[in-house]
Amino acid sequence: MGNLFELLCKHPWKEYARWAKKYNSDIISLHIPGVTFVILNNEEVVQDLFVKRAPIYSDRPHVKLFDMLSLTPRIFPFQNHDERWRNARKAFTLHVARENSSHTRLHQLTASRRLVLRLLGTQDPPYDVRLAAGDYILSAMYGIPPHEQEEFVATANETVSLALELSFKGFLVTIFPFLMHLPSWCPGPGLAMKMDRLVKYLDAMIRVPFQAVQADMATRRLKSSVTSRYLSSLEDYANTPTEELNYMADVFGIAYSAGADTVGALSNSFVLAMLLYPEVQRKAHVALETVLRGRFPDFGDYEKIPYIDAIVQEVLRWNPVAPLGLLHASKEEDSYKDYVIPKGAICIANVWAMLHNEERYGPGADEFRPERFLNTDGALDLSRTNSDGAFGFGRRKCPGASIAKEYLWILFATILSAYDIVDGTDKDGQALDCSKIQYASALISVPPEFHCRFRLRPGVTKPVISEAIEGLN
Repeated sequence: MGNLFELLCKHPWKEYARWAKKYNSDIISLHIPGVTFVILNNEEVVQDLFVKRAPIYSDRPHVKLFDMLSLTPRIFPFQNHDERWRNARKAFTLHVARENSSHTRLHQLTASRRLVLRLLGTQDPPYDVRLAAGDYILSAMYGIPPHEQEEFVATANETVSLALELSFKGFLVTIFPFLMHLPSWCPGPGLAMKMDRLVKYLDAMIRVPFQAVQADMATRRLKSSVTSRYLSSLEDYANTPTEELNYMADVFGIAYSAGADTVGALSNSFVLAMLLYPEVQRKAHVALETVLRGRFPDFGDYEKIPYIDAIVQEVLRWNPVAPLGLLHASKEEDSYKDYVIPKGAICIANVWAMLHNEERYGPGADEFRPERFLNTDGALDLSRTNSDGAFGFGRRKCPGASIAKEYLWILFATILSAYDIVDGTDKDGQALDCSKIQYASALISVPPEFHCRFRLRPGVTKPVISEAIEGLN
């Protein structure tokens, strides 16, 4: 078994960081039959390998289950660093990440204000906050209006959950092939059934909304979206090969699967932080009132309210949504300092350890303190705004990082311009306690279940919110 149980420990990112201190080493290796894992706990080491030696360290580990289902060619973040991946990323960057900012920002702004309206009557604020990310992405990518989104959101969430579960189990099957053949009554397996479900859910998540836009195109009822603009840009849409359209549907589908789950988790991290650190919320209200003077924020205010910029940076740093990032694999044997990294080694960037480095971010790294990103004059300290590690490194860095940060900024600013976030309790109804907060020990680390109340700020009413939404149409 080698170090299998060490790999499966709870909150491994914290354990790996402890090992790095104990053994005074930024690089730690673990071994299980046929596989070497290399844990990188320092940003300088990650930059040296994933960035400066990107041709060697930009592959992904082989996930046998995905190959069996022919899924790897469809999910480009899991593909190796090859021509197909380069083409998919280029298409994503061209049509999504570099989309006309006025289109993207309008959807972000609208989703944020719609959330503020929904929060007036919700019984489950964290659910609605998480849903807002799906609202923005579905409307931006496909023009799907809010009242038609619930089924798509449910399907997408199930798809992401299954994909993450099977990507991990896929490593175990690669190492221990007999796991694939265990009967369904054994605890834990049921892999074949879950594999079938994943394919069905993936098709529903990716193809159905894309085909809905195609149907609108046929009836000339197109709504403004990334997909509609792509289809309209084709010189001869009617004769465009089905393979090309399916390929682009897969590329666009990644925007939801990669974005809604992670951005939704970050959004609720923000809400949780405002409950745990009310003094931060008070400072944010003052900063917003100074600039906005009673109105709702828009993108004309972007990067003009440094305290909100700092909150975004601190949310990304405090509890990174992917504490170990997405795994890299070495394409060939490599030497680094006193280490030999074998070909095919699975290389893990301990993002959590890097973002909790007290030498860089100051003392109390486990605390939520936006001030660590500000200069003494209150301006953003650009030398510290390096929470981009939360989006990956080198050639495998998330191409939608800047879009995600813009969305988080307008979401946080809009919520705080309308509400005080109060009365936080845990799942058992007890008052929230910083020392007892435990994020999920998973590839995507989401906040624990909590409850709270959104109380309208003075001067903010339902008609005021509705008018702010109508003003965007």
